[in-house]
Amino acid sequence: MKIAIAGKGGTGKTTIVGTLARVFARQGRRVLAIDADSNPNLALTLGLSREETAALAPLPRTLLEDRTDAEGNKTVGLRMSAEEIARQYGVSTPDGVTMMLMGKVEHAGVG
Repeated sequence: MKIAIAGKGGTGKTTIVGTLARVFARQGRRVLAIDADSNPNLALTLGLSREETAALAPLPRTLLEDRTDAEGNKTVGLRMSAEEIARQYGVSTPDGVTMMLMGKVEHAGVG
């Protein structure tokens, strides 16, 4: 099952995602939660400390590669499988959710 939560700012998306992820993980399901917010707080909602949250490294852009198919169409793909990315970059939270940080805005005008 794949679930994506999107919407306007301040509508409780992070709270909903964190709650669903923890409930599913407590039921024994394998859960991967990816925070793609420019102000990432999902790790806190999933039970990581402020220090652990601040130390999370975003997924590197080097995971993506430009490709050209047989017809000459240009696409972008992953350099490794999603499972390997989760193993290498995922952080386990107290309820067993694997958490990844999509990226961070380093300064204004970036991202």
